[in-house]
Amino acid sequence: MRRSILFACLTLGVLGLHAQDLNTISVPGIEALANGWYKFVSEGANYDVEITNGGLVKGNIRWFDTHTYSGDLSRNVISGKGTYTWDNGDYYEGAFKNNERSGKGTMHWKNGAKFSGKWKNNKRNGKGTLWETDGTIVKGVWEEDVLVKKK
Repeated sequence: MRRSILFACLTLGVLGLHAQDLNTISVPGIEALANGWYKFVSEGANYDVEITNGGLVKGNIRWFDTHTYSGDLSRNVISGKGTYTWDNGDYYEGAFKNNERSGKGTMHWKNGAKFSGKWKNNKRNGKGTLWETDGTIVKGVWEEDVLVKKK
């Protein structure tokens, strides 16, 4: 019974993730590894990464839910330039800061829409261009993921 409840909670937790949330990195004991490239599995994620001074600096990660990241890392967070791909085919390429889309980048949705511009805290924030699936192009300024000014 306890296992069934635990399994249900874990399953609902995983299925409840928002499509645009980024996975986090968890690598216990990484501080003890010497500088260099490593391939390993930790807490359900496959890592092919470079470690410098006890922290991740770049590489490729594939989580159990098939989300992937390829690019720069800062210690044990996604920061710098890279590409994050969700299991549904959506992907973002550009700047990240502290496990969030932040800075200049382009979000490509599986349905063909895309947004290229500024991001902050995983939301469109600043100047950008949206290409909608019907061919409409919207240039403007976004705040907190909302278009506030068309150009």
